[in-house]
Amino acid sequence: MWLASRPFEQGARNSRMLNSVVNFRDFGGFPSRFGGCVIRNRLFRSGAVASADQTDIKRLHDLDFDTVIDLRYAGERDEEPSPWPVERLDRVLCHDGDHKAEAPHMEPLRQGLLDEQGSDRIYRELYRALPFDRHYPALFKRTFESLLTADGPILIHCSAGKDRTGMLVALIQHALGVSPDAIMANYMQSRHAPGLIAMAEPAALRLAERFGVPVNVELMRHLLDVKETYLLSFFDEIEQRCDTIDAYLATLGLDEDAQVRLRARWLTA
Repeated sequence: MWLASRPFEQGARNSRMLNSVVNFRDFGGFPSRFGGCVIRNRLFRSGAVASADQTDIKRLHDLDFDTVIDLRYAGERDEEPSPWPVERLDRVLCHDGDHKAEAPHMEPLRQGLLDEQGSDRIYRELYRALPFDRHYPALFKRTFESLLTADGPILIHCSAGKDRTGMLVALIQHALGVSPDAIMANYMQSRHAPGLIAMAEPAALRLAERFGVPVNVELMRHLLDVKETYLLSFFDEIEQRCDTIDAYLATLGLDEDAQVRLRARWLTA
C-alpha cells in the first residue's frame, strides 16, 4: 500500500520563481531509493502560464522547454491560451477532449449547491477517476515517452498546478524512486504557494459575476487547497485496480526496462 508515513523535511524548490505564474517550482532534487537524486532545474511544475506577464514570458522562453505538458481541459485552453510562439507549439502535449468539459466542482458551484464537504468528496472522486478516464492515461503515456527522450527541461502544468499536475508529478517521482514521504511533501507544497492563495478572492468575485450566485471566499480557498487524502485516494485507486503502481505504469508503456532508462536519464549520481 502506498503510504506517506512521516514528515519529509523539504528545502526550497522555487529555484526559478515566476512572479506572474502561480505555483511554479522545480520538482527535482529529491533523493531516490535507487541512489542519487532527481536532477535539479530540469523538471518544473506550475499553474497555467496564460497569466504570465512579459517579463515571465521571456523567462519561460529562455528556459527553452523540450516539452510542455498542458493538462488542462480543451475548454480551459480555449479560454486562456498559453503564450507559446508558433514555432514551439509542436513541443506542447495536451489531450483533445470535449471542449465543453470542465472541472467537476463547477456545476454544483454554478447552482450554489457546493460546500466544503461536497468539495472534498468531488476532489477524492476526481483523483480516483482521472488515472483511468478517456483522455489522461494517453497523455500520461506521451509524457513518459517524452521523458525517455528529452534533452532539455520539462514543464508540467494545469490551471492551478496542484491537482492534475500533482497526480502526474507524483507518478514521475514514484518511477524515479522518490519516497512516498517526499512525494507527499512536494504535493502539499501547493498549499503554501503565495499566488495560489491570492487567487481565492478575485476568483470568487469573478465566478459570482459569471454565475449570478454568491461564491463564498472561504469555499474558494478550500477549492484551491490540497489535502493528503486526495493524493492517497489517487494511489489507492491505482493499487485497487492494478495491484501495484508499477503495474499501472506498465500500462502507460513504462515497464521495468523503461523505468531503468528513465532513472538513468533523470537521476544524478
